[in-house]
Amino acid sequence: MKILDFLKLLNDYVGFITLLVGSVAIWTYNKQKQDVKRKAAKLILQEIRYAEQIIRNARTQASGNYSLSDKLLPTNSWHENIDLFVKDLKESHIDLISRFFSQAQYLDVIIRSISDKKCQKEIPLFEIQPIPNQQVQQQPATGAFPIQTQPQSIPQPQIYPLEIPTESLANRILKDVTNKIELIYNTPAVEKLIKISEEKWYQLF
Repeated sequence: MKILDFLKLLNDYVGFITLLVGSVAIWTYNKQKQDVKRKAAKLILQEIRYAEQIIRNARTQASGNYSLSDKLLPTNSWHENIDLFVKDLKESHIDLISRFFSQAQYLDVIIRSISDKKCQKEIPLFEIQPIPNQQVQQQPATGAFPIQTQPQSIPQPQIYPLEIPTESLANRILKDVTNKIELIYNTPAVEKLIKISEEKWYQLF
């Protein structure tokens, strides 16, 4: 009897139960989505801090050089997750952060280029070895004396230097971009990312 009463109760409140289950499912989905956004914001902030620290160090050095082992952006979470922040950031803020990441990536390309050129300088010249002179004998007809031809003319060995591009242009570009790149960590755009990264789950809805 109790089972029948319970089933009758469920039938009476089927609409409410459906609404409750649907609400829980929507809440769970939104919470997971916001967790992803919060974690992405934290990663982006870490990448900005790390890149700016390397840039500041280069600016303070008289030579303005980077360590060739440096990579400003080992990862790029901004370009992978920019769609998560379209509703939270102004267009000008999105443009500012995107420009910073693009310039930092370009610095990485220049640093890699200089590193490659330095490695090329360590490769020695290579030499083409000549083929040894050989006398060629023609096989005469039966009963005739062997006919000996003159040695074939073999080109003299030549040295071919590897083409090594100059580093001066890459260094000039590197210093120019380093001095012009805008540091953004203390801007309103990044402050908004900081706020997102610190929000509690009950503040996200």
